[in-house]
Amino acid sequence: MKSERVISFLLIPILFLSSLALGAFAQEKKEIRFTAKEPVLLTSAGQSADVQMVKVLVDRNKIAQKFNPLAEPKNIQDVKSVIMVIGGSSKGLGAAGIDADKEASRVQKLLVRIRELNLPLVGMHIGGKAKRGDLSDRFITLVSPRASFLMVLREGDSDEIFSRTASKNNIPLLLVDKIGELQEPLKSIYGK
Repeated sequence: MKSERVISFLLIPILFLSSLALGAFAQEKKEIRFTAKEPVLLTSAGQSADVQMVKVLVDRNKIAQKFNPLAEPKNIQDVKSVIMVIGGSSKGLGAAGIDADKEASRVQKLLVRIRELNLPLVGMHIGGKAKRGDLSDRFITLVSPRASFLMVLREGDSDEIFSRTASKNNIPLLLVDKIGELQEPLKSIYGK
C-alpha cells in the first residue's frame, strides 16, 4: 500500500509535467494555421547562400518547386506559392552580377506580381545575427511586411524587427532556435 502511494506521488508530477509539455507542443503545432500549395517558387531576396539551405529543407520534404534565386515576375507562371529567403550578401550579389539596387528592384517587381496573383508568400530568414546588417535589413524591410507567413531563426530577431513587422501587419510568425526546426513546419504548411 505504501509503495503504491509513493508511486502515485511520483507519477502525478510526471504526468502533470508531461501534459504541460504536450500542451506546449500542441500549442506550438496549433499556431501554424497557414497553408500553401505546390509547386512553390523558391527564390532569394538579397542573394545570400541561405536560399541553398532552404532548398535542402524543401527537397527533404519533397515539396514540388521551381528553384530560381534570381526569379523575375515572368517566372511565377504555374506556381501556387512563393518562398522568399531573405538575407543580403555582397558576395552573393557579386556572383549574380548585380548590385543591391538592382536586386531590390527585382524583388520589388516580384512582390508586386505575387500580390497581383494573390499567391501566398512565405518569408524566411535563417541567417541569424550573422546575416543581419544594413544590406540584409534593406531586404527584410522590403519583404517582411508583404509576407503571408514569416519563418525566422530567433537570434535574427533579437531586435524584434520581424516581431514588430508581424504584429503591425497581422502576419503569422514562427520563431525557431535551429534551422532544422523549420522542417516540420514546412511539411505542415505544404500538407506533407
